[in-house]
Order: sequence, then C-alpha cells, then structure tokens
Amino acid sequence: MKKFVLLFVLALVMGIALVGCNQNGSDEPAAPLASANWVSPMLSFSIDGNTTTVWDSIYDLHRNETFEYVFRLDGEDVPITAEALISGGALPATASLSYAGEGEYLSRIVVFAYEFFDHGRPERIAAHAGGINPQEILVLWQNPENGHWFNLIQDSIGRTAATLGYNHDGLLSLVRDTPQYTFRLNSETIQNISEMELFVVATARPTREDEHERSGYSLLLAIETPDIDHHFHSWELLIASGTMIIVEE
Repeated sequence: MKKFVLLFVLALVMGIALVGCNQNGSDEPAAPLASANWVSPMLSFSIDGNTTTVWDSIYDLHRNETFEYVFRLDGEDVPITAEALISGGALPATASLSYAGEGEYLSRIVVFAYEFFDHGRPERIAAHAGGINPQEILVLWQNPENGHWFNLIQDSIGRTAATLGYNHDGLLSLVRDTPQYTFRLNSETIQNISEMELFVVATARPTREDEHERSGYSLLLAIETPDIDHHFHSWELLIASGTMIIVEE
C-alpha cells in the first residue's frame, strides 16, 4: 500500500511540474527553451601520406608578380603539371567542401601552416615572409577558370581578384576604408570548389640549432570569415580541417 501511495504522489508531482513549466498557459507540452540551426559548411582535408622529402626537380617553383606559380627552367617559365609536381616530391591532397544552407558568407578559403619538431607544439609560419617567392611549404591549387596555380598559404581563394573569378569586393575595411576581396560562399558558389585537387610541396625541412629526430609541418585548411573590422586575421574560422606531414632529410 505504501508503495502504491508513493508512486501516486510521484506521478502527481511530475504532472504539476510539467503544467507549471508550460509558459503559454495551455495544456500543450511546453516548447523547448532554445533551439539551434546547425546548418553549416562541411569540409574534409586529407593528404596522400604523412611523409615527404624536400622538393627535388629540374624545375624551380617560381611565383610571378601576378601571384600565380610556374615552373622555371634555365630562366624560362614552364607550365606546371600534376605529373611533374608528384615527380619532384609533391604529395597529392584532396579538399571536399559542401554547403546546403540558405545563408551566405563573405569568406576566404585558406591554408594556415605551422612547423613542428618531434612531438612539440606547432609554431605558425608567416604567410608572406621572404617576399614574393616560395615559402618553406606550399599547398598548390589550380584555378579551374584559367589554369593558373596558386599557393593557398599565400593567396587564399577570395583574397585577390587574380585568384578566382567569383570574388566579391562588397566588404569594406572599417580601418582603412578599402575593399576587402572575398569569396561569396553560398550553396551555389561552393559547387565550383566542391572537390579541389591540391599538391603539398616542402621546399625546406624545418630546422633548429638543437637537433631533432623529426620535423615537419601542420596544415589547417579553413573557411575564414572577417573580424569586427572587416579584416582577415585567422581567428574567425567558420570551419577547418587539419593534418600534418613529416619532412625527411
């Protein structure tokens, strides 16, 4: 009998609680206090292997004044080919992007590069250090519109009008009052870069005065959005995917 009374009281308390939590005064169940719409871009970034060697080819990699990359042989520019990149030590990589939402983002698609030693914490590499020509690590992407090659660490998709024809300059810097070129990302434009074939090229092995058994680079492919001043500084990321490679002697 006591067990029956206890169950009855428990059921009565639960019923009163449910009615009391109802904020609309009706007998219908109360609506959730909050809801979220998790429709966001999806991104996958993978490299064909985690080990590579320093670039070794008859061709030098050269970045022109218009920012695209070419092979250079005996002072002459030569078009880049995927076969020659792989032959020289480049690692093929794949980026897959998808977005089915109704929103739109003024963004850039960029790769951030970090160097690491042994199992230590990666350290950021300045994207534009060393002038116009190659950095220690390149992630090359071929523009499907004109066949030009760009390093996504130096020139993200959306950064310059030369990078991709879908650029949009409607974003104005609140500090410098100058246009900020972006990639207008929505469910339609993302189809143009839904499957990107990339090539990772190490032009140098990270070194320090203190010796390390291994070193290499961590790479983070990201969809970057502007900060409160309408600038791009790598800390406003819509989504990102990363991986790493070891560079052998």
